Amino acid sequence: MTRSANLDFFAAEADQRAVLDFLFSSTDVRVFESYSEYGAELREFRSTDELAAAFQLGIDPHGNGSVILLQLWSPSVMRNLTIRRFKLDPAHCNGHTFRHSIEGGGLIQLYLGGVCGRVVTRSHYGHQSQVRAQAWGANDGVNWEALKALSNRIQYHLRSRLAAGKVPGRPVLPQAMELARDGYALKLATQTPWAFELLPEGKTRRTRRRL
Repeated sequence: MTRSANLDFFAAEADQRAVLDFLFSSTDVRVFESYSEYGAELREFRSTDELAAAFQLGIDPHGNGSVILLQLWSPSVMRNLTIRRFKLDPAHCNGHTFRHSIEGGGLIQLYLGGVCGRVVTRSHYGHQSQVRAQAWGANDGVNWEALKALSNRIQYHLRSRLAAGKVPGRPVLPQAMELARDGYALKLATQTPWAFELLPEGKTRRTRRRL
């Protein structure tokens, strides 16, 4: 079965560690930050602990659902690893003149949310489709069949092996599920005016109650 190119899910710290442990131990992806810090090289993380030393996993202080932005590069999907240095306007970047990013149509995005107050914000997994990449001229050097197989495997692990429950189209991982049962709201972002509400017997529905 071919999965969608995008999947939102709810995850707290232990859940995010489980996702990352799987990526590092059971796939060929290499994990990079999406953008380097100002005036710095782009960082690659080789283990969950190394990434956790750079970012506080499971916490979303601004409540936007995108506190940690990661890019996954697979040598089975893309021939070349392309890291680009681009210029910054020092007048708007505290005097810094450059930073780095990783590029390519076959990259996989992993954006991590987490706990903000009494809310668990969404995390996001996704990548471009072949059609969209072609439209943007970003399909060169991408093995789309390999990307499909890798993505299906990762999404299967999220949906079927890690998930403790779900809301429509979105897995809820175990620690996030425990928090939801303790009264935490599952929301796209803290400013979203509605939440996903867990139902009895593990079923779920989406409500638009004001919070």
